[in-house]
Amino acid sequence: MKCKLLLAVSLVTVILYGCNKDEVKDVPANAPAGQNASQQTGETPTDQMTFNFIEFSLDVDYSATESYEVEYEDKKTGIEAKLQDDRKNEKLQGDEAYTKLEPLFKQLNFDSTTPNDKVIDQVIKVFNIDDSFQSIEVDVEFVDGNEKEFKRIK
Repeated sequence: MKCKLLLAVSLVTVILYGCNKDEVKDVPANAPAGQNASQQTGETPTDQMTFNFIEFSLDVDYSATESYEVEYEDKKTGIEAKLQDDRKNEKLQGDEAYTKLEPLFKQLNFDSTTPNDKVIDQVIKVFNIDDSFQSIEVDVEFVDGNEKEFKRIK
């Protein structure tokens, strides 16, 4: 019985460890800070935020088999980042993904009131999206709590 329990606990530990591959461990000093850090310093979360969003998802479809995807979340438990580019056969997670995405995110200056076309045009320019895409979708949760979806289909 103890052997089965030990095996189950080990299996759960391995599964949970595998789920955290996207987590950024080497966060730069000027990176967005979660609520825990802001509570310790007495500053509001927006005072410390580098980006105006806490979640960002980008999905660009070029064909049924080629896409470009970005996932970013700034959770209370830490930052998670993931980038997948089928055209360049590139799959980055955690620190590698964040290092590549941070300078791009800093160029984004839209908010929840920005019109759909302006957001999509800005994302295409900043992420250097090839004009041959079939569809592009951007889902964002802003620091003020507003969630917005921006989309363009050709």
